[in-house]
Amino acid sequence: MADNFALVDGQKIWRVFDHLIGNILKYSLGNTRVYNSMKTAGGQAVITFKNVTKYELGDNVDEMFERFKRGDRSRHTEGSGLGLAIAKSIIDLHDGALDIEVDGDLFKVTVVLDTIY
Repeated sequence: MADNFALVDGQKIWRVFDHLIGNILKYSLGNTRVYNSMKTAGGQAVITFKNVTKYELGDNVDEMFERFKRGDRSRHTEGSGLGLAIAKSIIDLHDGALDIEVDGDLFKVTVVLDTIY
């Protein structure tokens, strides 16, 4: 089995993961599970974060990538609303993809980066 590597700026990718994990800590419903997985497929690393949200999220997932937009419209928590926009920008700079899916109260973020062998 060959090792797979992604050529990335470590500090910037750390910032993406730090933000995603920070969001999980802030916005997950208490006493619920959080899932994180990583796999390689088709020359790509696919990293997934899933959690149950404690706030109702808006219908338009694309708005969450806009600067100063937040999923919890009532703004019960602190934060600037820049994190997902910055994370997406960093992943875009790496020619990767960062996608969000919302299914009821399940919030899922998928990061995809190209790998080299």
